[in-house]
Amino acid sequence: MRRLAATLLLAAAATAGAQPADWDADSTCVTCHEAEIDAALAVPVPEWRDSVHAEHQVSCDACHGGDPRLEDADESMSPEAGFLDDPSWTEMADYCGICHEAVAESYRAGHFGRIMQAGVLVPTCDTCHMQDGHRILASQPEQLVTRESCPGCPGVEDPERGVALLLAVRAERSALAAAIDGVERKGIELSDFRAGMAQVHDAFERALHEFDSGNLDAARALAVAQYRGLAEQVAGFEREADGRRRLGLALLAALALMFAALWNTGRPRE
Repeated sequence: MRRLAATLLLAAAATAGAQPADWDADSTCVTCHEAEIDAALAVPVPEWRDSVHAEHQVSCDACHGGDPRLEDADESMSPEAGFLDDPSWTEMADYCGICHEAVAESYRAGHFGRIMQAGVLVPTCDTCHMQDGHRILASQPEQLVTRESCPGCPGVEDPERGVALLLAVRAERSALAAAIDGVERKGIELSDFRAGMAQVHDAFERALHEFDSGNLDAARALAVAQYRGLAEQVAGFEREADGRRRLGLALLAALALMFAALWNTGRPRE
């Protein structure tokens, strides 16, 4: 773990100092792996290209470290370049936590993280999020958490119930996002509410990754209540926007009548 921690620091420093080489033409990771005679080493590239990481311009070096600008493979994947070996199952949260820090902290402090310390083999980040190799998908709980994908997970007695909770929270968030979009289309800027929505989402995600079924119900109830509270305030802004629109239409109608009256007054009488 000490070696991993030191390597993580190197990778974090490298990432902070420069943008990763995110795309194919700039990354020797991609060009070298595509050229591999060993088919197994070439497989990650097309998987990655079809992943949420590629969609958000996150390339190999963001996870594995190293220097994708160096042509020499030994130099590119050297300890000096901050290259990370594949993590063991006990190191996976630290590995993914380079970027997903808050979620990784919640996982380590939660149910699975605690029993991992006792030597119990538990699901880790890759168990749910890398079921299809490097083709990492956006969060889709109805696909990630099923009776087929969670056999024997300690403390996960009813995956479908967990998915139902997640989808209920997602529905509230989607409704709030749609309401904010509607108000902003009417000319009222609600960036503070978008930030508030993001904070509720992040807090629920942290609670979710603790994998504590007792706390999940409370976290779901809190998130739903917070989303609905924000939605009530947004509804107030929508009423304000509608009131402004009605006032504007009334003013336009009054101006139209006034100009019509002036026009009629100024016309010569026959």
